[in-house]
Parts: sequence; structure tokens; C-alpha cells
Amino acid sequence: MNDTTYEEKLKAEADLWGDEFAQLAQSAPPDWRCYRDLRHNVIMHTADVDELLTHIKPGMRALELGCATGWISLAMAQQGAVVTGSDLSEKALSIARHYYESIKDQVAGSVEYHAADMNAIQLPENTYDVIVVKSVLHHLINLDHTITEIHKALKPGGILWASDTDGDEAASTVIIAGGLCLVLPTATSYADKLQALLKFGVRAPSRVKASIQAEGLSPFEGAGREHDWIKLIERQFTIEKRVDAPAFTGYVTAQLKAPDWFALPLLKTFRWIDQRLVNRKLLHNTGVILYARKK
Repeated sequence: MNDTTYEEKLKAEADLWGDEFAQLAQSAPPDWRCYRDLRHNVIMHTADVDELLTHIKPGMRALELGCATGWISLAMAQQGAVVTGSDLSEKALSIARHYYESIKDQVAGSVEYHAADMNAIQLPENTYDVIVVKSVLHHLINLDHTITEIHKALKPGGILWASDTDGDEAASTVIIAGGLCLVLPTATSYADKLQALLKFGVRAPSRVKASIQAEGLSPFEGAGREHDWIKLIERQFTIEKRVDAPAFTGYVTAQLKAPDWFALPLLKTFRWIDQRLVNRKLLHNTGVILYARKK
């Protein structure tokens, strides 16, 4: 029997992500001007985040839930917004605060950071022009409450930008991603890949699926999968735009171990093919971005 309490899981979640973000901060400061050129962002996220930032105008009030080290919050402040960043991890927030203090004289707007449990968050009414939630919703067990609080906190006509995964990975995605990672150089040696393939046999796809979905990565990883966050948002908001991410390219990008001169052209080609298969409904993706307006 698992006797771990909610509070213990919460602390473990905060510690894990705090350490993860601290490691990333050693290689690049938490600033979108640096992050936008990292390989994974170039392939998967740069265009989407840049588009989000075109909606941020000077003087706007913005909130980011699950801000980690605050790079999106800071990017919105650099656009002239007055921003609040909120996250579970104090370690991540301390990195965000320290970096912001080092450059705040160069920032057109402002940003402040606060610790909060997104499952129990209480937000002020009719306060924000924009609320951003990236890669957080699938961790939440009290998703209905969180989305209701977001709706309450937005001004009439305000925008929610939500980016997350929706549902389980399809078998086609698992097979393509697993096959590519089998033949391409990754952190796992080819000998170990072959040994694993022989060991798991027909169970190999389920292992790949678990890896893609990061099962067991953290205490709350995938806790919100049983909820349909898209439907929950649709109940309270008007969906103005939906962006469907590629199906397999993100996972392959994270696994590929090769220099940029080789990796970037290859991954861009994968993404081009992947996106068109998704657009034609020949592949099922899970990554989705919604632009949702408060009615």
C-alpha cells in the first residue's frame, strides 16, 4: 500500500523539477532570447512562443501558471507587460528571481514570482489580460478547479494560451518514434537497443509509449490525463485558434544525439513530414495549443 501523502508528493514534484530546471540554467540563462535557439525549441516551440508574444502589448497584465524558471513570464515582461509568474518549485523560482534582478533595468515591463499549488490556486477576479499555461495541465488532479479559476481571473475578452498534451499516444506514433530512435544515434548504444528489443519483443512498443508519455517521471506526471482539458476549456471559453503539434518529432528530437549540422536538417525534414500527416489526419498527435477567449 502506498502511504505517500499529497503533501509529500507535492514536495517531491517541486524538488524534481527544481533540480531539472537548475541543471538547464547552468547551460543557458532562463531568457527566451537564449532558449529560442536551443535545438528542441527550434524544432518544436520557437514559432509558437514567438506567436504568443505578438499578443502581448505594453501595459497588459499577464499571469503564467507553472512558470518554472520564468522564461515565458520574462519574455512577456520584455514586451512591456506587468507579469506574475507562479510555480510549485521554490528552487525554480529563486533562479527566475535572481536572473530577473540581474537584467530588470533592461526590461520594459516587470515580473514578480510566487509559489503556489496549481491544484488549489485562488486567483483574483477580472485581473489579467492574458494567462499562459504551458505543459502543466496534464500534471493536475484538480483540473476543473484550476480552469475555473483561470476563467475568473481573466478580464472579459481576455486570452488563455494553453499548451499541453491531450490523450494517449497512438500506436502509429509509438511505432514511428520507436523505429526512428532504434536506427538513429541516441544516448542508448545500438547494442543495448538490440538487447532491449530482443528482451521485450512484442512488448517493446508499450515501453516506447511509456517513455514518450514520461510515465513515472514525477509523482504527478500524467495525473490529469483522465480529464479532457480541451473540453473543460471549451465549456467556459470561446476557442479562437487551435494549433496541432507534430506527432512523433518532439520525442525523436529529445532522444537524438548528434551534432546540429546533422540533426537540425534531419529533424526539420521529420517535422515537415510529420506535420503534414497530422494535418491530413493520417497521424494522431497529442500536443495541442489553444487560444481561448473569455466570453
